[in-house]
Amino acid sequence: MPADRKKQAPEGCYWRGEVLWARFVVGGKEYRFSLKTGDPGVARNRAAAEHAKIVAAHSYGEDRKLWADAVTAWGQYMVAQVGSRTFDRYTNSLDTIDDHLAGLHVDEVSDDTVAEIIRARRAAGVSTATIRRDLTALSSVLGFAVDEKWRKGNPALDAMRSRRMKERRDPIVLPEDRDIERVISRAPGLFKHLIRAALLTGCRQDELVTLERRHVDLARRAIRVRGKGNKAREVSLTDEAVALFADIPANLATRAVFWHPGTKGKPSDRARDQPEPGPFLNAASRFGLYCRDVVAAEAEEIAAAVKRGLRIEPTFRRFRFHDLRHRFAVDYLRSGRGGIYDLQQEMGHTSIKVTEAYLAFLTAEEKGRAKNAPAQNTAQVHRFPGSTGA
Repeated sequence: MPADRKKQAPEGCYWRGEVLWARFVVGGKEYRFSLKTGDPGVARNRAAAEHAKIVAAHSYGEDRKLWADAVTAWGQYMVAQVGSRTFDRYTNSLDTIDDHLAGLHVDEVSDDTVAEIIRARRAAGVSTATIRRDLTALSSVLGFAVDEKWRKGNPALDAMRSRRMKERRDPIVLPEDRDIERVISRAPGLFKHLIRAALLTGCRQDELVTLERRHVDLARRAIRVRGKGNKAREVSLTDEAVALFADIPANLATRAVFWHPGTKGKPSDRARDQPEPGPFLNAASRFGLYCRDVVAAEAEEIAAAVKRGLRIEPTFRRFRFHDLRHRFAVDYLRSGRGGIYDLQQEMGHTSIKVTEAYLAFLTAEEKGRAKNAPAQNTAQVHRFPGSTGA
C-alpha cells in the first residue's frame, strides 16, 4: 500500500489491503473489525457509529434497555401523569414512527435517527405541526430514559428547538356554503350534525368528538368543551345551534353527543370502520373520505359532460374540518354578534393576536366594528350547575 494512501485513513482506522479497518479500545478491551469500504469518509462514519454502540453496551451492560422496553416503562409511568387524550396522542405518534425505532436500544436513538424520522414524515406529506407532535412523544420517552439513566441526551428535543422545525401556520381557508353542503350530503348519520356543529360553534374537531351530553345545556344556550392543554371553556349557542343540538338523539351506549352506531361487523373503509357504538373514531380521516367522495362524484359529472361534447370546470374546493372553525370566526365578526375580544373567548385563543388574523377577511366597516365593540362575554357568563369555569 502506498504511504500517501495510508495517511488518508481516518483516526482510529487503518488499511488492510484495499479495505479500511477500525481499531479502538473500550473498557480495556481492544476491538478490530472491517469497515467494508475503501472510502475514508464512509469508514469514518461507520467507525464512529460502531464505537458509539460498543461504548453504550459497555456503559449500560445488563441494564441496557431496548426501545420497546423503554416505551413500556414510560407508558406505565406516563398514563397517570397526563390526561387520556394527551396520552392517546402520544401513543398514536409512537405507533406511527415505530418502524424507525423497533429493534434499537434506547441509547441508540441518535440525531441521525431523528433526522430520518423527520425526512420520512415530510415525504409522507404531513405538516410541520404533526411532525412536532410526533417528536414531542419521542422526546417524552427519551426524556424519561434520561431520567432513568438509560441514555444520555435527548435528540428529539434538540430537533424541535431547531429553526427548521418552527411551526408554521397554514393559510386560513374559508369554505364556501355550497362546498360545505356537498360534503354534508356525503356524510352519514350524525356526522352531518358534527360538521354543522363545527360551523355553528367554531369548536375544534376533538372538542366536538369528545363532547358529552352532560356538557350541553340548551336552557342556558351553552356547551362546555375541553380545548388545548385540557382547558375547559364554555361556548355560547345561537338559536340555530340550539335547534341543531336539540335534534340530536341520545344513545345510551355512549355519553358522546355525536355518536356512531357501529358497523356491526360489516366490511367498510378503514377510516369509517367502527365495530362498537361510541364517539366517532378517526374523524379527520372520515371527513377526508367524504371530501374525496365529492371529488369523485364531480369527476363523474365532468366525464359525462365531456361525452356530450360539453366542457365543465370542477368547482369543488377541498377543505379541512378545521377550516369550518375559520369560517365560524369570520361569520361571527361579520354578523356583528360580538367583537374581537368576544370571539377570542368563544374560540379559546390564549393570545388576541391569533384572533386578529380574522380581521383580514372583513371590510373596513366590519373591521372597525369588530375592533371597537366592547367585550361582553370575556367573563364567560354562561355557567353550568357546579361549574367554576376552570
